[in-house]
Amino acid sequence: MRLYKYRGFENLEFALDIFINQRLFAADFKSLNDPMEGRYIYSKGMLSKEEISRIRGRKSEFKILSLSETAVNMLMWSYYSEGHKGFAVGVEVLEDGVSIEPVTYVDDLKLNKEEGGDIAKAILTKKLKLWSHEREHRVFAQGSPFVAVKVKELVFGINTEPRQSELLTAIAKKFCPGIAVRQLARADIETGELDEYEI
Repeated sequence: MRLYKYRGFENLEFALDIFINQRLFAADFKSLNDPMEGRYIYSKGMLSKEEISRIRGRKSEFKILSLSETAVNMLMWSYYSEGHKGFAVGVEVLEDGVSIEPVTYVDDLKLNKEEGGDIAKAILTKKLKLWSHEREHRVFAQGSPFVAVKVKELVFGINTEPRQSELLTAIAKKFCPGIAVRQLARADIETGELDEYEI
């Protein structure tokens, strides 16, 4: 499955690392941008102190790489790619020993103990519905903060400077043979509107 990471040119070292080493950085959940990340609501008496401690410890074991199903979301370009001046990288995750989970978007962060399985991972794959435009999938890794990927596509934003896109294209083609490269136009961007008219 091809998934996308939105990036900017502000930190060129991290940008180049994606193509040269074919890997993406996975962060601790506490450093992700949603302040509700990893939080959950539970009823009094639902969890013992030991269970709460176990969940907390388990959440801190994971390194999380957030990716999106789409490379054409207007808000994602605005948030994560320096106002459409950056790029999105289409990748396939290669790493063994990781799991890729789609994020579920919910009205509230109530814990449902009947969910079973890995409660910590269930908590970390739930976000409030206001984030649903991200169409996020999360790669859960343990140990190394890097996840091996095959870089398949490079997508430039509608405001990317030509000199930057030319330079990154040359680097990407050198280290990622067969990479598809494209430049977005305004008409390509998902705006969330059913009908759009430009005056």
